[in-house]
Amino acid sequence: MRKFRLYYDKDKEEEWLNEMCSKGWSMTKFFLGVYTFEPCSPGKYTYQVDLPDTHGKIRMGDGEKREYIDFVESTGAEYVCSWGFYVIFRKEAEKGTFKLYTDAESKIGLYRRIRLLFLVVGLMEFGLAIGQTANYLHIEEELWDPGINIFLWSCLGVIYLIILVLLVMVIRITRKIHRLKYQK
Repeated sequence: MRKFRLYYDKDKEEEWLNEMCSKGWSMTKFFLGVYTFEPCSPGKYTYQVDLPDTHGKIRMGDGEKREYIDFVESTGAEYVCSWGFYVIFRKEAEKGTFKLYTDAESKIGLYRRIRLLFLVVGLMEFGLAIGQTANYLHIEEELWDPGINIFLWSCLGVIYLIILVLLVMVIRITRKIHRLKYQK
């Protein structure tokens, strides 16, 4: 079975994957918002989504990624897939609880990495949107075509909507970080 979902909140994504598993569907693949599931016994796995620490680099090298996956698998977990910067693992529920981050400090580090990712993408989108807005405002009158221009402005509106979603996520993640700091 395949399901399309877009998640900006890794906690909600984990909740949904674990809920799907409790209904007897284990996630096996992910690509561009499409999750692939196969039947399993209800509650067989616990899923965790991670954005590993790249120690200031843009991405992990292949060797580092393999080391990281091997490390997590040494705890009894299983690597499911990765997409972009994110990695998804699962562990059979009968093997015990599965949490990649158990203390407040490590959770804060994870949320800071996620917030930085959203900030960088949001700033790139904002730069693109400002440049495109300036271009559209300077279209010469003889090139003005209502059909094309409505399409262009609609696309620009979608870009601004994406920026808004990213900004909301940055605010939510910042609140999570502050709650975790308060709990320490």
